Amino acid sequence: MTEERKKVWLSISGTVKNQEEKDTLEFLTEGALYKEANQSCVTYEESEVSGMEGTITTVCVNAQKVSVIRLGTTNSIMEFERGKRNLTWYSTPYGDVTMGILTKDVFVNYNDEKEPTKVSIDYNIEIEGVTNSQNVLNIKITQ
Repeated sequence: MTEERKKVWLSISGTVKNQEEKDTLEFLTEGALYKEANQSCVTYEESEVSGMEGTITTVCVNAQKVSVIRLGTTNSIMEFERGKRNLTWYSTPYGDVTMGILTKDVFVNYNDEKEPTKVSIDYNIEIEGVTNSQNVLNIKITQ
């Protein structure tokens, strides 16, 4: 059963490093925090800043993994488990891509109510078995 949604602010920063360059994207957005089936989730609307306008992103955190689910103009389910490689699909208006995600590290900080306040993920993306980029995603959640 889904609990009541709480309004939260999300400070999201992502860094993508490939062989030629390093890009960092940072933005602040309003979202909602709720608990569902032994996990905490935050959901927010993507904007033109992220390049995924028209997409709703949900980040779910439980004891085993962090999942990032995107639905809309971009569709994907990315699962991050420390030390594991997961295959996923990524559907964009330009076409579909199958990619591997090798999670190097996952860190989640919780408040006294057992709600996540910070999520950090360090991972590599592989396309056709070749490392395409090294990535870091940081999400700070405040009420």
